[in-house]
Amino acid sequence: MTDTDEARRKRSETARKGAATKGPERRREAALKAAATRGPENYRQAGLKAAANRDPEAHREAVRRAMAARSPEAKREASRKGAEARRRKREAAEGEAPG
Repeated sequence: MTDTDEARRKRSETARKGAATKGPERRREAALKAAATRGPENYRQAGLKAAANRDPEAHREAVRRAMAARSPEAKREASRKGAEARRRKREAAEGEAPG
């Protein structure tokens, strides 16, 4: 296991332990406190860092892996939902057309 994998595993383990000990109200308080301490500049820096680290090819590979892992039922459901959304959109557009 690489160092980054090990660090990620430890962090997620710590997060699970923390989540188990806190109730919903304590989580809400922690989130509000975190939001209050982070200013707009901090959010901006985080966004710039995320954009700089974005690798289009790695993203494509992750999408390919996720698609390959989906079950046939999940694929059919996604296809059905997309077709339904397109149908609704088409009907809405036809309703707006001047006639």
